Amino acid sequence: MNKILLLSLFVLIVVSVFTVLFRPEAQEKYPLLEWMSDTNPQRFEQAELFEKWLKEKYPELSADKELPAFGIKLNAASNQSTIIQAVSGVAGDLIDHLNVPIFGAMGLLHPLNEDAKRGGYGLDSTYPNMKGLLTYEGEQYGYPCNVAVSSFMFNLNTLDKYDVSLPDEDWTTEDFEEISKEFMERTGQANTRRTIFFSLSAESLGEPFIIINARSNGIDFYNETLTKCIANDERVYKIYEQLYRWTYVDKILPTAAEVASNDTETGFGGAAFTHFINGNYATIIAGRWALIRFRELAASERFPMAMTLYPQGPFKNALITTRATGVYAGTRHFDKARYFMEFLASKEYNDYIIKYTDGLPPNPKYALDNPEYLSPKEYPNEGNIHEKELEYAMRYAIPAPQSPYFRKTGTGWFSYALSKVMANRATAKEAVDEAVTRTNNGIAEMVAANDKLAVIYDRDVKLQKKIDAIKATWKYRWGRVVSGEKIPENWVKNPFYLKYYAHLGMLKGAE
Repeated sequence: MNKILLLSLFVLIVVSVFTVLFRPEAQEKYPLLEWMSDTNPQRFEQAELFEKWLKEKYPELSADKELPAFGIKLNAASNQSTIIQAVSGVAGDLIDHLNVPIFGAMGLLHPLNEDAKRGGYGLDSTYPNMKGLLTYEGEQYGYPCNVAVSSFMFNLNTLDKYDVSLPDEDWTTEDFEEISKEFMERTGQANTRRTIFFSLSAESLGEPFIIINARSNGIDFYNETLTKCIANDERVYKIYEQLYRWTYVDKILPTAAEVASNDTETGFGGAAFTHFINGNYATIIAGRWALIRFRELAASERFPMAMTLYPQGPFKNALITTRATGVYAGTRHFDKARYFMEFLASKEYNDYIIKYTDGLPPNPKYALDNPEYLSPKEYPNEGNIHEKELEYAMRYAIPAPQSPYFRKTGTGWFSYALSKVMANRATAKEAVDEAVTRTNNGIAEMVAANDKLAVIYDRDVKLQKKIDAIKATWKYRWGRVVSGEKIPENWVKNPFYLKYYAHLGMLKGAE
């Protein structure tokens, strides 16, 4: 019996050795880091570019001058599968499409602060106000692969056709309403099936339109410490009511039925992009990433374009988003992965993003004062898009509201609220209040399930009480704070309130 057991053990050892030796990665000419990303063909090109960059910048890392010291292997993964693999301890070395506050709160990412400073990929090498997208509890955990500030993009041929001027940069929602009415009247569709519109539908304008307009009037979805959803506010209700009125009373936005009835060929960007190209929409919401689609048009079919901020209230703002990559906390290869993070801030990678218009380059220094970025000679029809999106990212943009205490999966409650309002299933107040309740319930559930998070949450709730006490001293005139105590800037975790209170002059140094 002992001989049989020993023989079985020997066979298992031999099989295990052969399994290890003949794994695909074991047969590669050089080691590969696993990058959990998407299947965009550009990712493969970026992986090849990294290997070329590594060979040229760090030749001493490779014993063979013909080969890089290591490379990148792509592994297509969704956000949900990535979380499952990371929690299970089997995620790739590099994780793309990160929601840093959530992954950071779960302890799934490797801290980058010190190495980011040495490697030149710290927060000072990217856009202002990116901290909320790349850090958690003061630690950097990610770096952008690209950045976007989607805004109102116009087909100037369509505006000219109906003799409507391009809106001013500082246009308001009242201006939007007036211009939309003028445009719709000039299309002459009052008694016919409507196929031409100034703008997208209320549902397509969606949460970004609501967030930007709420913030422009001084209110965000979350409080200063991100511990509570506070969107149950008249300023938010008003925006939902406005979108409903524009659709069914003023009839300047397409209804859901009109959108559905105007079926058309789709592709990258969906039907809205096709309608924009064909002149059925004068304006859409997009960034320079959309130029990937528009550059596919023959030169004779290209049309002049322009960009403006969203129509909004007095505090001008925009939403900045990023596709960020971080290093998995469980990797055994941080010594290699850190080179990829450095690569994302390099000239070579940023020039690639600039050339192929996949959003804004992560490191803005390669776009500022760069004519190849600002006015590419082959595409004069792209007008001010490159210049304006860069300006918005540097000057106005703030991350969308998110809290590390609320895991945003499944239903987006504020988008769901809009769908209920548009379908006449709830008033704006009822729908938004429900979304607020569901969000705050989600915060309570997440905190209750994570003892480590609960400690941080309790600390921030106490901090919020101090902030509320300071705000109780504020005096207002015409809706603007004119006097009162100032809030220590390190108490404020919400990036919107950091920027807004600085604008009001109501922040002071750290305490």
